[in-house]
Amino acid sequence: MVTRAASRRVCVVGAGPAGLVATKTLTAAGLEVDCLEMSTAIGGQWVIDNPNGRSAAYASLETNTTKAMSRLSDFSMPADWPAFPGHALVRKWFESYVDSFGFRDRIRLGCEVTAAHPQPGGGWRVQTRDAEGRETEQGYDAVVAASGNYWAPRMPALAGDLDGPVLHAQAYRDPDTPFPVSGRRVVVVGIGNTGCELACEIANAGAEAVFLSARSGTWILPKRRDGRPAAEGAPMMNPSDAVPGLLRALPDRWRQRMFERVGERRFKKMMGDRMKRFEQLGLPRAPASPFSKRPSVCDPLLPALESGAVVARPEVARLDGKHVVFRDGIREAADLVLCATGYHLRYPYLPESLVDTRDDDLRVFCGTVHPSRHDLFIVGVSRPTGAFWPIAEVQSRLVAALLSGRYALPRQPTIDRSSRPIFDRPSFNPALYALSIDEELRRGARRSHR
Repeated sequence: MVTRAASRRVCVVGAGPAGLVATKTLTAAGLEVDCLEMSTAIGGQWVIDNPNGRSAAYASLETNTTKAMSRLSDFSMPADWPAFPGHALVRKWFESYVDSFGFRDRIRLGCEVTAAHPQPGGGWRVQTRDAEGRETEQGYDAVVAASGNYWAPRMPALAGDLDGPVLHAQAYRDPDTPFPVSGRRVVVVGIGNTGCELACEIANAGAEAVFLSARSGTWILPKRRDGRPAAEGAPMMNPSDAVPGLLRALPDRWRQRMFERVGERRFKKMMGDRMKRFEQLGLPRAPASPFSKRPSVCDPLLPALESGAVVARPEVARLDGKHVVFRDGIREAADLVLCATGYHLRYPYLPESLVDTRDDDLRVFCGTVHPSRHDLFIVGVSRPTGAFWPIAEVQSRLVAALLSGRYALPRQPTIDRSSRPIFDRPSFNPALYALSIDEELRRGARRSHR
């Protein structure tokens, strides 16, 4: 079903970074936007102890991408801020973003979207509930789902029971909250960014022992080299960065393949010995390509493993009272298991028949447009090699162009053929993604005038 291009009233669900970027971009395009946020604060997961109870932020959380990588097209972080700002500064930056572009009046806090019902022929009826429990329903021409994917914890199916607590990392705030780790034996499950960072933090906080359990390997990159950001000077790490003329001349898929091949060779040359060392220290072998899954970024893990402050262990086989048994048969006494095992992709306010994310993925056109419901957009969820926020801005530009009538979608067979999963794909380059969307916008502008 292709809806009319000139939809005007838009509901943006969520006032985290993606929702704020979408609201600003759509408002600037002349659309009437309501940004509905269940919390009493904007900023999403960057608000530690967010009143909505969904934040995954911990006290030491900072960005894994530099200020330059994280910047928006018309809004950068202050030059005197650290290269990797902490959660409080990120929240401050987004508060400033809202006020600088003057769209705070478009945000309704304490307003939870409980259901969004697609209407025959286009449009939505959106049901909301406020902090007092009052329910209302309003009509919209389009819905932008920007509620994120870091709020529904994914717990591993661990056999057996542990005498101590088994928690998801979403509950972790600092080495004393929710449980003190000093003097305890802690198993951290998962080697994504959070698992690597928390294992090191817990070891430094005086834990008796820390075991880092991994089912599969991943590339673990340094955040800094010689005191400077490791990615400093790397090309095309933001959608606003220039793409060399040779790449611009190639078809989109060829560009991405060339980027992957060149990037893979450079990663292996620069990081090959480092990854071999991780494997020698007990972590599973990383995938052949650093783009097949999102790499982790962590400075202190390698020295922590080399010193024995953190000990690598394979997948957990079972919990056994006061012990954790690993797949290789080793038993370790453990007081606490912390699962840094990621989050489910969930949109509970959308019909499952339309948005089925039971496998934690979703097919979309151009990274944002629902393939069959062209008045529904997924913004802020992606697999870039850089930061998420500027990708959300690129996605929002496409949405704004479609809803304001400046862009027309291709025919349905092309949409079906071109739609791809959000996560089950190689990580993509931010600048190449922006270039592909710019090219699609030009094609769509020509279609809109036919």
